[in-house]
Amino acid sequence: MAAPQGPPRPHRPRRQLRDEDDTSLSEILHLRDYWRTVRKRLWTLITAFSLIVGSVTVVTLLTPPVYEASASLQIDSQPQANMSLQAYGQTGQGQYLLEQEYFSTQHKKLRSRVQARAVAERLDLASNAAYADLEPDELVQVLLSQVDIVPIKGTRLVWVYVRANDRELATLLCQTWAEVFVQRNMDEINQGVQGGLGWLSGAVANAEAEFRQAEQALLDFRRQNNKIALSSQEEGNLLVQQLEELSRKRALAEAERAQREAEYESLDLSAKAQKDLRRLSLLVESPLMSGLREQLTTLQADREALLTRYLPDAPVPAVLQNKERLADVEIQIKAEIDSELGRRRAMLAQASSHEEGLQRSIDSLTRSALEQNGEEADYNLLRREVDSRSTLYKQLVERMQEMDVTSSLKENNVRVIDPGEAAEKPVEPNYIRNIGVAILAGLLAGVSLALFFDYMDTTIKTREEVEALGLPFLGIIPSVPGLEGEGWEVARQRYLYALNYPKSAFAEFCRNIRTTVNFSAREDGSPPRRLLITSAGPREGKTTSSINLAITFASNGRRVCLVDADLRRPSLHHAFGLPNEEGFSTLIGGTSTVEAVSQPTPQEGLFIIPSGPRPSNPAEMLGSDACKAALDKLNEAFDLVIIDSPPVVAVTDAVVLANDVDGVILVVKSFKVARDLVLQAKRQLVDVEARMIGVILNNFDIQRKSYGYYYYYSYYGSDREDVGKGRKGPSA
Repeated sequence: MAAPQGPPRPHRPRRQLRDEDDTSLSEILHLRDYWRTVRKRLWTLITAFSLIVGSVTVVTLLTPPVYEASASLQIDSQPQANMSLQAYGQTGQGQYLLEQEYFSTQHKKLRSRVQARAVAERLDLASNAAYADLEPDELVQVLLSQVDIVPIKGTRLVWVYVRANDRELATLLCQTWAEVFVQRNMDEINQGVQGGLGWLSGAVANAEAEFRQAEQALLDFRRQNNKIALSSQEEGNLLVQQLEELSRKRALAEAERAQREAEYESLDLSAKAQKDLRRLSLLVESPLMSGLREQLTTLQADREALLTRYLPDAPVPAVLQNKERLADVEIQIKAEIDSELGRRRAMLAQASSHEEGLQRSIDSLTRSALEQNGEEADYNLLRREVDSRSTLYKQLVERMQEMDVTSSLKENNVRVIDPGEAAEKPVEPNYIRNIGVAILAGLLAGVSLALFFDYMDTTIKTREEVEALGLPFLGIIPSVPGLEGEGWEVARQRYLYALNYPKSAFAEFCRNIRTTVNFSAREDGSPPRRLLITSAGPREGKTTSSINLAITFASNGRRVCLVDADLRRPSLHHAFGLPNEEGFSTLIGGTSTVEAVSQPTPQEGLFIIPSGPRPSNPAEMLGSDACKAALDKLNEAFDLVIIDSPPVVAVTDAVVLANDVDGVILVVKSFKVARDLVLQAKRQLVDVEARMIGVILNNFDIQRKSYGYYYYYSYYGSDREDVGKGRKGPSA
């Protein structure tokens, strides 16, 4: 007998949120999603946090202390070793760029391999216990790794920092590093002076010997001729005046030739003995050489940096390119030095030629004077020779004294300001900093891993994930407390839980779903009268959901018929302990009536129609006109028909029935079913234009407090103490 039908209820759409409300709510929900994810995977965060913080703490505690010593140096402008005493300390025009280049070079030299070797040799670090097991090259690399050079911007001060595991060793290394650099700089300053001074010493000795010989010759001439002086007619003798003028010019030419020869010999000796092209290039002043020096300094610094990572002959493009460019610059520098040697050689040849020309003129006049004046001419010749040798000797002596004084001044443009000294406390390890960074890194890693694992978890877990698939969310059916294990006895308890515990939170969730389904009106505005309950895959709990929802609808005073349309693997008759000789298949086949196949249940108003005998072609039977007619008969006798059908993806039975019902409810087992499987089920139902009422999340563990359900529903009814005690039972 069909239930009386009232006037259709108007469909009442839900209130829409304003745009600003929706935006604000989305942001809140977004942050809550992150917070729930972190709470859900709290142990992942704790594990990552503990591993990182524990590892860093252990490493920090096991790390030996490191002490840092510091010293400061002042590097003034480059001293000019070749300038005169009057110009000493003055800076010529256009020296700014050269000074900047000089300072950069000094900073590189302060942290060079040569500097490190000199420090190692002075302190005999090879025999020190801290460096005893290192090869010479390894020792140099270790020393360089311990030193840091920090120029102070806007000043000529440079800080030298040295780190070591021993405070006394750090202090000693820092002090020695500064002292060695100061001494090496002084040696380089005096090196050019000493080379020129050595040559001048020999030239002075030769000039002195020649001067003595000239004086002795004049003295012998006087003795032989018994004359004291033959100069009474000098003023009136034009020839004598010319000889004197030529002699004076010859002395100047000889001095110039000696100076040119000294410059040439100094550069030539330095070029033959000097191996450091950078230092040798300082003896040649030209715009090209200035640029080459800058390139050489940069390339040498780059090579030092590369040698800290590669061997000198390593077939690495960067090393090979640096080597080729360095060789090219060295060739250009050598060519420029050779060019300067050639220029100075030409100047020496010109000075020698000028001196020889004057000597030839003097010889010519001398011959004329000898022919004209006899003894007076001989005397004047010897006297001029003495004057010439005396002038040359005096000039060489003055030059040598000047260079000697310059060398003896010991003026060093590099000096120590703050001697090396290490702090009382070690700078490493920094316990507070390391553990603080470890805590931040642990939190970041833990949260990142929690979010990553949640991102990789494609199972359906929350309402938001259901709605993200474009499906309405109807509610959850929680896991049954206290039920564990397999078997039909356990399954029956789960099937009838809403009947046995009507005041439990489980039953309350089912009533919430009932309310939502009732508001899912048909086209005429009335509640659905024929529902299809299915799932994407097997064992997601569709039978449990069907039975408990049917019990909930029947408890509201409606006549409900629960039909087992799973003709392949029926289970409803097992749940209620009913026979299965007749059922839905015989009703479709016309061999049974509605009254014959409808079996009452302990729940008043709920009737069960089992599947009946299994047909050979379930899909064809469910899609037949006879099946539609049978469903129409059921709706005439009952207020609501709930059809429990097979999974959508597994077989086509549910898809065949989808168009013969008012709505389809998809049951999804939470934390077990992947999104792709649910999407596939959705596509199959949408393809046949089925009316999707929504999705039920089944077997949801409300003990997961991060999802909020436990807080709001755990106190419902007299059976609330059961909530959360059990675990998931079997699903059908």
